[in-house]
Amino acid sequence: MNGRLTEAVVLAAGEGRRLRPLTTFQPKPMLPVANRPVVEYVLDALFESGIERVVVVVGHRADRIQSHLSATYPDADIEFVHQDTRLGSGHALLLAEELVTGPFVVCNGDNVVDADIVLKALERFSTTDSVATIAVAESDTPEEYGVVVEDNGRIADIDEHAVDSEGYLVNAGVYVFDDAVFEALRRTPPHDGETRLPDVIHYLDGHVTSVLVNGGWLDPSHPWGLLSVTETLLARRHDDAVAASARVHERALLGDHVVVGDDCDVGPGAVVSGGSCLQNNVSVGANSVIERSILSTDARIGAGVVLRDSVVGPGATVGDGVVSPGGRADVILEGRLYTDRRLGSIIGDRAEVGANVTLTPGSRVGAEAVVGAGTVLHGDVRERVEVTH
Repeated sequence: MNGRLTEAVVLAAGEGRRLRPLTTFQPKPMLPVANRPVVEYVLDALFESGIERVVVVVGHRADRIQSHLSATYPDADIEFVHQDTRLGSGHALLLAEELVTGPFVVCNGDNVVDADIVLKALERFSTTDSVATIAVAESDTPEEYGVVVEDNGRIADIDEHAVDSEGYLVNAGVYVFDDAVFEALRRTPPHDGETRLPDVIHYLDGHVTSVLVNGGWLDPSHPWGLLSVTETLLARRHDDAVAASARVHERALLGDHVVVGDDCDVGPGAVVSGGSCLQNNVSVGANSVIERSILSTDARIGAGVVLRDSVVGPGATVGDGVVSPGGRADVILEGRLYTDRRLGSIIGDRAEVGANVTLTPGSRVGAEAVVGAGTVLHGDVRERVEVTH
């Protein structure tokens, strides 16, 4: 039987390429779901589970994560280590070797998890003779994750590139390891130049057990996932979601399951409906309709705008009369085709979308790009590029 664990490592160094252009200037763990960065849910889950010390491995836009977590958890024992080169999750964990002792928890910093998942993984590890425990979850799309092959609760394999799989259990990104994992990682061969943490199970000397977790694991790894995770979390809220400093016109309408952050301004006749988040200092013009969308800090939305199933990055400007009707689309991310996904448009940080533009489902506007007035946009606009009608 293993003893009580008090240390954890959070892997938060990834770039989040599938979420571009939203991750051009900010790391994936800092993307907001229900107006909180993803990584906050992870740290809350760890601290609520009795973890006393956390090592956070950072990389892409590391300063954003470090400054935010240091300010948000000023009294917590958090230490940061840098992964300067993208060499995989296994390599990221190796960087924390000198900072943890004995058995410890490992969490991906870009999935939403709750304390129940961490506690279940800890309990499973502590009541077995395993050298590692991995949380697994059910998924309708196992081909998008590491598919777990298990036998009576023991893990035999994790297929990171499953195409056709009868299994539906996937890696939920919460692990408990003893310190033998570091030597096993050194024996784990890289794949395409990266050492992947799930591959280490083949090189551990002992049994690897699993624990099934459902409900508390949510994955915002794709743009449509960012929206669906936000929608799910908002539906669970029961508190007042409109900040005291927000200005909502008496003729504006806010639906249920909406969050409005500090210093937002919602104009007359505007409708903000379920599954929508306005971060801080967002303005929404008169008679605009915001439905199941995320408007990031300092975004400016003009009058008569319709945004459905869309994400607007920090500091972006959307002109009067812009329509992003939402719906379903086929989307290519990092060279892979995803079919029939519910996604309106993605507008990157500080991009400008002119008046009366139509953004067809699945279209993306890169960070600091400009889309001229009256344009009907199909597909993507690269960052800092200007397109006109």
